[in-house]
Amino acid sequence: MKSAKQSRGKILVIDDEESVGKLLLQWLDSEGYEVAYAQDACQVAGYLEQETFDLVTLDIMMPGMDGLELLGWMRQNFPDIGGIMATALGNLDTVLAAMRAGAINYMVKPFNMDLVSEEIARGMERQRLVAENRAHQQELEEKVAERTRELDAAYKQLKKKVRELEGRDRLVQLQMAPPRSWREANGEILRVVEQVIEGEGAAIFRRDAGGGYLMVGKQLGVAVPEGEERRIVIDEENELVGQVFQTGESRTGAGGEVVAP
Repeated sequence: MKSAKQSRGKILVIDDEESVGKLLLQWLDSEGYEVAYAQDACQVAGYLEQETFDLVTLDIMMPGMDGLELLGWMRQNFPDIGGIMATALGNLDTVLAAMRAGAINYMVKPFNMDLVSEEIARGMERQRLVAENRAHQQELEEKVAERTRELDAAYKQLKKKVRELEGRDRLVQLQMAPPRSWREANGEILRVVEQVIEGEGAAIFRRDAGGGYLMVGKQLGVAVPEGEERRIVIDEENELVGQVFQTGESRTGAGGEVVAP
């Protein structure tokens, strides 16, 4: 058996007649292929589960699962392997049945070894082209998927920029035509923030008179506790809002909430 590196391809010969199978194996081995031999479906399953083959040759008439049934099973479980059916001379119905079952071609028994070599070479070339086409298709799909991700990210970024510009425009309008109260102004600001970040809600915190606490001044779409629970100690390390006011830097919480000074 040739090494995989030197071989022209890998073939599994399937024939219940050992003398015929071994003859084909020896011929293909001499032609430079890496070849294995199996007599029945059980041996075939063992080979295909452990090794990768380019082609298989199958005899039509075999005990148990015949060649057509075995080919159908292979097409379902190992669709990348090409199957070449071996059949008796003049058996046109069997040839047609084999092609319908998924065979890529057929060889006539008794074998003319020169014709066998030609048919195997054509089968290998077909498998090479199929593999190239599959690899090219996969490469194209990966490039399309990557480009789609890039366009999606760019579109999201563009939408964010548009929201930011619309938000700035609204804030300028608020400066030019101030609302009647700070409460109304805070509500408008929250709506702008909610629109820009596409959040489910927002809240504005303000310092109390002593400067040691933060109090909820206005909220929109978020539940805020009442009374003393509305207060946040600015220097308390485990409070996200307190950390932001301490550092002056925006932060994002574990739940996706964004806090900005």
